[in-house]
Amino acid sequence: MGIEGLEDGALEAVRATGNTLVTAGPGAGKTELLGQRGVFLLQTGACAYPRRLLAISFKRDAARNLRERFQRRCKREQAGLLDSMTFDAFAKLLLDRFWRALPEPWNTTKPYRIGRFLNRNEFSDFLRTTAGTLSDNTQPAGWSASAIGKLPTSAQVHGVSLDSFNLAIHELVLHPLMVPNIGSFLQLVYLRSAFTANTVLLTFPMIGRLAQLIVETNPQIKAAILATYGHLFMDEFQDTTGVQYGLMKSIFGGSETVITAVGDDKQKIMGWAGAQKDSFGVFKMDFLAQGGSAGQKHITLSLNYRSNARIVEILNTLKRRLAPTEPDFRAARPAPALPPEKICAVILSPDVATEAEALGSFLAAELQSGMSPRNIGLLVRQKAADWETSLAPVLAKHGVILRNEDRDVGGASIQDLMTEPYAVTVMDGFELLLRERGGAVWVRVLEAFSDMEGLVSDEDPERIQEIAEKLDAFHAENRVKSPGSVVTPAEVGTLLTDVESFFGISALKVGAPQYQQGDFFNSVRAATKAFLQECATGNVTWHEALSRYRGEGQAPLMTITKSKGLEYDVVLLLGLDDQQWWSFKNNPDEGHSTFFVAASRARERLFMTIRQGQGTAKISEIYKLLEEAGVKGLRSENWSGGK
Repeated sequence: MGIEGLEDGALEAVRATGNTLVTAGPGAGKTELLGQRGVFLLQTGACAYPRRLLAISFKRDAARNLRERFQRRCKREQAGLLDSMTFDAFAKLLLDRFWRALPEPWNTTKPYRIGRFLNRNEFSDFLRTTAGTLSDNTQPAGWSASAIGKLPTSAQVHGVSLDSFNLAIHELVLHPLMVPNIGSFLQLVYLRSAFTANTVLLTFPMIGRLAQLIVETNPQIKAAILATYGHLFMDEFQDTTGVQYGLMKSIFGGSETVITAVGDDKQKIMGWAGAQKDSFGVFKMDFLAQGGSAGQKHITLSLNYRSNARIVEILNTLKRRLAPTEPDFRAARPAPALPPEKICAVILSPDVATEAEALGSFLAAELQSGMSPRNIGLLVRQKAADWETSLAPVLAKHGVILRNEDRDVGGASIQDLMTEPYAVTVMDGFELLLRERGGAVWVRVLEAFSDMEGLVSDEDPERIQEIAEKLDAFHAENRVKSPGSVVTPAEVGTLLTDVESFFGISALKVGAPQYQQGDFFNSVRAATKAFLQECATGNVTWHEALSRYRGEGQAPLMTITKSKGLEYDVVLLLGLDDQQWWSFKNNPDEGHSTFFVAASRARERLFMTIRQGQGTAKISEIYKLLEEAGVKGLRSENWSGGK
């Protein structure tokens, strides 16, 4: 889709002169809109050198997607004016660059590393230690009590759950210090504990709070950031957490930087991770208060380019529960000439074994008809590993290979690893060595090497030529002569090391801001090698190992949360029952949004599965909406795939 394919509201957003909030439903082309707006700003001079564009996304693949769209449409030097990264990467970039600007008592000469969230046993130990040292000013708990001028009781400390504790970082404010509840008090204790330990371990929300502290206590740093960025894009804005929004407001609030925020509050499913309850309302108050006189506006898009008309009908029924005042979606293309149950249905199976067999038969028929397994998405509400265990062996008998994108492979999920800059670069180098002639992969590796050196082909053709010759020599010397031969895990590990040596570890580390401090870079390296070596087990060839790594020929399985921003010709939502959706009654709005996200991933067909005897009382609202949309039930023995 190009600029000519955008609806009128999207074109208005592309050309906007002031802060803009864009409410865009699923399939509305949100990333395309941001890409077109960025190109418009650069090519018209509205954002002129030395000012840059900052694009903040919730997920790494979304950040990469936007960056790639710029690269396809702009001259290289123009595309180089875009900094596209995640919220976490941006916060880490600020902390790494201005670490020494932290004010007392947070200033330290010790480096930090990325820490993980506490598990339940660790949290229980933390509560006991905190409760036992509340009166000791030499300990983090006592120090924190003195800092807020109030001594919590032991009962109050033990009354905080792990979930409440994790969310409380979004309420803690470091400047001026504000601790609104016991959960945020415990976060202050935890942060103080990190700074007093031999090794400073920080989670990404903690990094965000510290980055905000730096900006708010150092006007020169804030001024430098504002002088750098003339425009800010914020994607998936509905999922912005309290920490993330606080950082952005501290930097850009009241500034001349023009902000374009794009999102869909009907797809707000990250409340468990701290997403704000009314992110759109807060943005309007903080950044659209001057209204049209300042070019500030709220635009709603309704065209759906992704799903066919029948899927859009179903989405409209779901939407009326989430946003009854918004206009209905409009489908950009008709539904296929198929019976309704061939487009969308709830598939009922008598038991686990029958369900697995039905899925295997359906998927096998789809693949037989020419469907790529990568165009089929198997989505689950939770515990993808459990579904993998029960389904993978059965699907394999039908010739279908399942790939659990949520699976941890050494500190990173497979899905996240595929978008890590380090992994993308070295695996392109790895693939190059399996080819007799490099082709497009050779070009990607050359561009990656050039980017590491900050080169522009028009400005330094001699150096580009030197790199090209070096790349040719590397390829000739290290190319695998028989990529169709069987490979061992040790051999792929050795070749990966050769690729690293070609680029240089230091150059690869410069490839992303999140690698600049701590051990995150090394963990990504280790995960990449571990997963590649895993893919080389079982008497496979070089080519097959690489194909396994990239997920070629494998049907992706993931949680609905991980599916955000993705789309599939066929979506299979597994386990539409009370057991999988046990938390629906606790937060029905987020439950409806989660189901809406899953359904809206489908381009052509959408199926949901349930086993006989599984309850639906807790999610009866969802089944009522499906009934209103005309979605019927279908017994698994009557369900068939293929075209």
